[in-house]
Amino acid sequence: MIAALAALATQAISQTDPAQIQARAEEALVGGDPAQTVLLANQLLALNPDSFAALYLLALAQADLGNHGQSASSAGRAYRAATTESTKLQAARLAGTAHFRAKHFARSELWFRRAANHIQTEEEAEAVVRAFQRAQTANPLSTQYTASIAPSDNINGGSDSDSLCFENLDGTCAIELGLREDQLSLSGLEYSGSARITYRLSQDRSQTTNIGALLYGQGVIFSDDTRDSLAASDIEVVNSLKQSDFSAVLAEFSLEQRQTNLSPLGPTRVALNTGYYWRADELLVSYGDLILAQQIILSPNTALLFEGSMRQQNAIAPGLLDVDIYDLSGAYSISLPNNDMVRFTLSGRYNDADEESTFEEYRLRLDYTYATAFAGTRWSTFTEIGYRSFEEFSITFDGRRDHLLSAGITGVFEDIAYFGFSPSVSLFASQTESDVSVADSSEISLRFGVASNF
Repeated sequence: MIAALAALATQAISQTDPAQIQARAEEALVGGDPAQTVLLANQLLALNPDSFAALYLLALAQADLGNHGQSASSAGRAYRAATTESTKLQAARLAGTAHFRAKHFARSELWFRRAANHIQTEEEAEAVVRAFQRAQTANPLSTQYTASIAPSDNINGGSDSDSLCFENLDGTCAIELGLREDQLSLSGLEYSGSARITYRLSQDRSQTTNIGALLYGQGVIFSDDTRDSLAASDIEVVNSLKQSDFSAVLAEFSLEQRQTNLSPLGPTRVALNTGYYWRADELLVSYGDLILAQQIILSPNTALLFEGSMRQQNAIAPGLLDVDIYDLSGAYSISLPNNDMVRFTLSGRYNDADEESTFEEYRLRLDYTYATAFAGTRWSTFTEIGYRSFEEFSITFDGRRDHLLSAGITGVFEDIAYFGFSPSVSLFASQTESDVSVADSSEISLRFGVASNF
């Protein structure tokens, strides 16, 4: 009798001892009995609703039973109950995997980004990135966001020259007029942001068809010098200028198809865009684009990309011109033995408007991306030279010729990351030298933003 009572007492203790219940739950899961694990995990949760072990075991068992939505919910609770980086990583990865299996691809991506907050080794980072990219590929809906802020000495693209010269036949000035303050370079702070949404309509081995939308906005904040300069002007239209007069919004809608079997050379791309552009709350132009692109894979490390486009831009605001713009470019990309990426791009543009606004432009650009991070920062640079030519220009007798130069460097601070995003900084400089002084322009800006590490 005493032995029987002792046995019953031992059984009662074991049924309420968390360590023993957890051990039995783990054994059931390993032994292929997830239903029993669910029962035992719920017993643990009755004793301690915030038990990470119980919630994690419950999520694993629900996944084995095919209840992926429930598994994702339990894994999310386990993440909130976790107290260490490793357990938070485990729970976030499990939640991301469960959402993926439940075909909740956007939530899966979000959980893998959350998991990235807790990675501690290169192997963990590679596993999280692979899982995120798998969810991203499976998701027919994708979104991209950008945000940046940049101090600049030329927020309005103004002239470096303070006067406008109407030429004689010999090139000397017949009449020289001073430029208004708002036509000169103004300093201040530029800020911008964009949101791009793409939805995959169909996909198979030979083609992918997407529709998309882009919303982009930018604005400026005047420096004290700019405020003083505009306020001191005796021209009312300049004196009354506000920061909102320099704001801009772009809205664009697109249809794109990529084909892998249309050309023997490689993948092709055809896209149609339509868009609208506002400046200071006034709709200025609408436009439509036709874009054709052909990629040629030369080797595993080298590729060519040829792209041509035609834009028909229709003026809506009075005083503007209808414009047809034709672009053609060719790019050669190569991955070096150290995995650095180099890209050479040669492009040309023909801007067809009235006689004095028609020009040709040519650019040569070099992009270099470093594969190895320096001091926890991933770097990329670019340099570009260009030439623009007007056959006719309103204040000269022999047209206008501009020489263009720009360069920039961008660093992404990968050691500082949140949800797979890291802060970035870009230094940009540009200069335009023209035989018409009013077209001389320069800018130096330092842009701060965020960039995705995936």
